[in-house]
Amino acid sequence: MKKTIIILLLVAFVISCVTINQNKEFIHKNGYYPQWFIYPEDCITGYAQVYFTSESSIKEASKKAIENYQKFNYCVVMGVQMYIQSPNGLDLVYDSLFIHVEESSEDENFLKKKFAYADTFSTERMSIIGHSDKPLGERKIVPFRKWCDWVETPPEDKDYFYAIGSTSNIFREHKAWEDAENNAILNLARKITMKNAVETLINEDTMMRKFNEEVNVELQNIKIIERWKDSKTNSYYVLIGM
Repeated sequence: MKKTIIILLLVAFVISCVTINQNKEFIHKNGYYPQWFIYPEDCITGYAQVYFTSESSIKEASKKAIENYQKFNYCVVMGVQMYIQSPNGLDLVYDSLFIHVEESSEDENFLKKKFAYADTFSTERMSIIGHSDKPLGERKIVPFRKWCDWVETPPEDKDYFYAIGSTSNIFREHKAWEDAENNAILNLARKITMKNAVETLINEDTMMRKFNEEVNVELQNIKIIERWKDSKTNSYYVLIGM
């Protein structure tokens, strides 16, 4: 009897050890993503929450990929910005910008016709689909960099606009990436508008002034350069360029 109990305890111990190792392995893998998601280049991505059936998740991710393609290909940022100019510089004190994307009746077949390659990937909380008009190569699953320099110091180029969008503390991962991308687009529009406002004030040589600016900025051919997640703060970052 004692021998049987000892054997059962040993079996239970082994199973528990295997379970712990599996959990560690799962958590470890959960921080990895396809390289085409972190560094998209010309890859169009869509994402959705994980549903009971994977088909539902992929269908929603495909729909989101179409929306993202249209949004990054052409969108208009509209709204009002209020600035105050003082000897200390230019401050943005009110902002009601929003992104306008023309409605489309395209379905999943649109991406299949437009792009030749698709790949899918799922984490614990998100399903991702990627479309590209050129081979993505062998799928590489990689982690985010431990630290991302452009979060604090965005790239600069006289012929190219860069902008960063971020969000944090959002439980739904697909929603976090969407918000970060949209914030990046709004910041890109703000950057262009701010440049115009500064040029206007310099030309008018005004020391103190408060003014509103109607914003209607067309953005075309926006590229996602890189995505990055800070796991310590649960913050999501997206770098875009145009």
